[in-house]
Amino acid sequence: MKKIYAVILAAGTSSRLGSNKLTIKINGRYVIEMATEPFFQEVVERVYLVTNPKNDYVKNISTLDCSALTIITNRNFKEGMSSSIKAVLPYIEDSDAVFFHLGDKPFLKREMVRYMVERFEGVNNNGHDIVVPLHQGRKGHPVLMDVKPYIAEMKKLNGDMGLRETIEKNSKNVLFIEGDEGNVFDIDSEDEINILEERGYIIEKG
Repeated sequence: MKKIYAVILAAGTSSRLGSNKLTIKINGRYVIEMATEPFFQEVVERVYLVTNPKNDYVKNISTLDCSALTIITNRNFKEGMSSSIKAVLPYIEDSDAVFFHLGDKPFLKREMVRYMVERFEGVNNNGHDIVVPLHQGRKGHPVLMDVKPYIAEMKKLNGDMGLRETIEKNSKNVLFIEGDEGNVFDIDSEDEINILEERGYIIEKG
């Protein structure tokens, strides 16, 4: 069985929303819990949650108490998403593949995680080592990739570009698959909260 890890990037400051979006509750469940839970399954060996020092209370969310989970504090979080990726690199270099997901995307389906692993390992992936879901033409998350060929590039990332620059530079190695709304819907502003309330979700701000 391949050694597959997951990284949840959750060190942002929720500046657009004005309050911490990760501790918003949707129908009684924290956003960060919903974003992380789909990776707690057999196909994923370890889950790394990258947070910032001001988000230490995330550690006290009991629903994240799982033996497969490791919380990593990114003390350079003000340098952008790239700093979180660099903070987790020492923990994932021995992997066969790594999921990179965003902590504010709470509607990822467990089935999608398994499907992405199947496509990554599939005989018909034509040698692609990056898998990216698409929904209505939009690139989504998580991204699943073999990080080993890209470690040097990832160590040079800067600012908030995240993995976008690496993926764009190596587009010939990307396998795009059909995703769904859960791959692209995030909690980034009041607009998304309003959409969820219109759909009948009960929203409680943390």
